[in-house]
Amino acid sequence: MNIPEHMKSGRELVPGQSLDMTVPVGRPGRITIFASATSRSLAVASPARYRVELFAPGSPTPVAAREVHTTGALGILEYDAKATAGLWLARVTNLNGQPLQATLEASYPGIGDLQTRNFPAHFLEAVANRLLSETSVQLHHGRNASVIRFAPALGLREFRFTLPSLRRSISPPLLPALDIQQQVNSISSNAFRLRLLPGSLANPGGTLRMEIGFEERGVELVGSFPIHMARMRLIVEMDLASLENRIAFSNVRVTFDCDANTQSLPVWICNPIFDFQERLREAVRSSVRAAFEEEETATALANGFERGMESVLGANARVATVHMENGLLCLGLIRPVRAAVA
Repeated sequence: MNIPEHMKSGRELVPGQSLDMTVPVGRPGRITIFASATSRSLAVASPARYRVELFAPGSPTPVAAREVHTTGALGILEYDAKATAGLWLARVTNLNGQPLQATLEASYPGIGDLQTRNFPAHFLEAVANRLLSETSVQLHHGRNASVIRFAPALGLREFRFTLPSLRRSISPPLLPALDIQQQVNSISSNAFRLRLLPGSLANPGGTLRMEIGFEERGVELVGSFPIHMARMRLIVEMDLASLENRIAFSNVRVTFDCDANTQSLPVWICNPIFDFQERLREAVRSSVRAAFEEEETATALANGFERGMESVLGANARVATVHMENGLLCLGLIRPVRAAVA
């Protein structure tokens, strides 16, 4: 399957002058030329007149041509180049009696081919695990006291954030006047698991899912009453896609689940009144999401995947498409083809 390439050029043309653009066609396929020309003078009422032509390599006669005599109209030429690779020529000529601002744009079969390679899904999981498995999360009370430390392979700085105190004031008559304040004591991650979820029509690249578990020692929330957090699990999901011929990550989703034991008060009383669980979950979710949505993080992940896949794909291969199909990771690869242009 051939990948179309694009180029664009433009400048002002005096009457009778032409703008030429060389189009390096490397494979059979359709060449499409878009041309436009407009007058820079608001006082000129006559329509813009110009001619657009397409020449095969070495031919003095155009294989396709069209004249346009209407202001604002787009001149379009389409031609199927079935066998002739080489340097084609697109031309737009000013047929008006005054200068025109002309533009040429071409879409054409370039010098690269799209090759399909299929890998087991665990190939991408293996690359992702090498990049992310050492990622750790520590939650503490205090300004910028909580931290996400990414795996050293990514070369990222640690991401620090603040978990606020969980405060709630209760007024009579529901309960006696109460001023409740809870804060995170110390919660550290101690487990990591990564999976690649299959793709779908809406998300053909699949989803990278990270699950981070936490140790359960002592009391995790302290303050007005002690709270022990159990079965804590942080989940980060990122959709995979192809952006600028590289694997990219988008649509970051974060959840933080946990069970709470308030020891002195039943959870069914504490949750609806103080809603500390949901407030803690949201604080962790928003902070972790911000860390993974940073442009620096996305770039480091894309670079890491590119390095990790080079040993199998080769340093010259560029990923154009990514999707999951029947349990396989399907990659469309662009490989430069030598001597494609005659």
